[in-house]
This record gives sequence, C-alpha cells and structure tokens, in this order.
Amino acid sequence: MTKLKKAIAALGAVGLMTGCAPHIATSMWLKVTPQDSAMPGYRVIQAEGQVRHIVPIREWTAPDTVDTYHRLHHHGVAVESDKMAYRIYFDKKQTIDVYAKRTPRMELKDSYWYPSDEQLAAHYGDDVLRVSGTVGVGSVKYWNGSKQVHIQPVESRSERIVEQKRGKGVIEIAVKGWQVEGKKVDMTVRYTLKAGHRDMMAEVWLSEPVEGLCTGVQKVGKDGEWMDVNGEKGIALGSWGTDWPVNDTVKYAKETVGLGVYVPAEYAGQQVQDNRNSLILFRPATYHKFYLTVVAATKEDNPPARSAEEFNRLLEQWMKALK
Repeated sequence: MTKLKKAIAALGAVGLMTGCAPHIATSMWLKVTPQDSAMPGYRVIQAEGQVRHIVPIREWTAPDTVDTYHRLHHHGVAVESDKMAYRIYFDKKQTIDVYAKRTPRMELKDSYWYPSDEQLAAHYGDDVLRVSGTVGVGSVKYWNGSKQVHIQPVESRSERIVEQKRGKGVIEIAVKGWQVEGKKVDMTVRYTLKAGHRDMMAEVWLSEPVEGLCTGVQKVGKDGEWMDVNGEKGIALGSWGTDWPVNDTVKYAKETVGLGVYVPAEYAGQQVQDNRNSLILFRPATYHKFYLTVVAATKEDNPPARSAEEFNRLLEQWMKALK
C-alpha cells in the first residue's frame, strides 16, 4: 500500500463530505481503482462522461512532478455554502473556479461538482466560469512585469481541508521552494467560506516578501467589462461578461457572471492589467488578506445583480460592509 493510501485509510470516514455541518461542505476526492473498494468512503460515480472510483481525502503533498490535477476528482479541494462552491486547481495554476447554484442549497454531496442530466433537469447548479490560464477570481498569481504567470517552478505542492464547522469551511493550497525573484519562497494561500455567504476571505503567508505577488479577476468573454472601485478602505476590482463555461457549446449555454476582488488598503499596491486579467499587486510583506465574490446572473434564479451597473453598485456596497 502506498503512503498516500495508508494516510487515507488512517483517516477513516471522518468528514467525508458534509460531516456534521449541513451549511458548509468540503470536498476532496482521490481517483482510485475498483481494487480499492475496501478503502473508507469509497464511491463509484459518473463524471465528465466517465465512471470514476473515488475515495475522500483531507490533504495531499506531492513533488511538482506528480500530476495531482488529474489524480483528483474535480481537480482540487473544494468548499461549498448554499450560495456558491469554489475549488482550487491543484497544479501550477492554483486557480479558483466557481460552481453556482440556481437556488440556495447544498449540492456537491450529490453532484460531485459535475451534475448529471437528471440533476440539471431538477434545477441543480453547475460550473459557470471557464478560467483557462487566467487569474479566475481571487487566485494568487505572479506579475512578471507584463502579464500574470502561474506559481512555478516549485519543489512541492500541498492542498488540504483545514477546517469544517457548521458555520465555516477552510481550504488551502501551499507551495515549498517556489523559485521567484532570485530566491526560494514558501507560500500558503488559505480560503475561508462562511455559511450563507457567496464571498470568501483569502489569507496569504510567505516565508519572504514577493514584490510581484498579485490577485484579481479575469475578463469574461470577448466583450467583458472591467470595473474598479477605489476608496479609503481599499480597492475592489470587478469583471462582468458572458462566455461559455466549458468547451462543450452544444450541451451548455453561455453564462453571464460578475467577478469581484477586494484588497484592503494596507495590503493593496499598484493596479496592473494584461489582455485577460485585471490585477492588484500586493505591497511587499509576508502576510496579506483579501476577499472575493461572484454573482452568476444567468444561473441563479434570484441573483443580486443582473447587469454590469448593478454589479458595480454591489461591489461598492460589499467593499463598505467588509471589515
């Protein structure tokens, strides 16, 4: 038995999906084989046109040479409230992706991020954002002077479920030995989602300051709109647009979404853009805090914003309400 499988077996069935917290769920599943059916929490599901055999895990650390992205079902650790679900891609992108709900409820325990045709007909939500190589919404990236780039090369990457309680879920991604700006840096990015919320708080810890560290929002579709709200409290960046959420343009319809990131003034530095991303550089430090939010205007039955103008006003209100 491999070290990873031994770790899974030791964990048992604790916190498989929702644990004892019906208002917050965390999700991290390793792909296995039918021969692993005795492992705790073993499931057989349909996803992306495949039959998958999966088991729940709470964390995984691996060298950068391991293809963790394809070894994990839904490609990384996820956290869910009744309003929204987010996953962190477990690879060099470390990008935040979004699953939106038509109606507020918990869904990943049934859909495993990939709802079936029957679930879609039953008004389930779905993935609403095609992030590709962008910053997505609230991912932590590096600004190389002309564009955002991924977090690489590194010695190892980790993802884990940090905490799951009735009121909040905490997930994180970490790297060791990131080669950047002529030094090796360890970095941990932790995301906290509270029950009843669509927005998340993000915290970043570094072993040394990195001048080009940044976060932001991607452009959505060819005609997507940028927006920014500057105030004494900080900077909020917004993006509003319509695009296909996945490459399948037959089964799926285009989605209109609003993406927002707010960085408090004490952490916010210069604003920069490339052709696909609007970004805020962090002031050089070893700790940063910021927030992200999403509105899925066409997916949600009752979205808080249905136009770019409404979303811009929502960003202003959200920014003022955050501490």
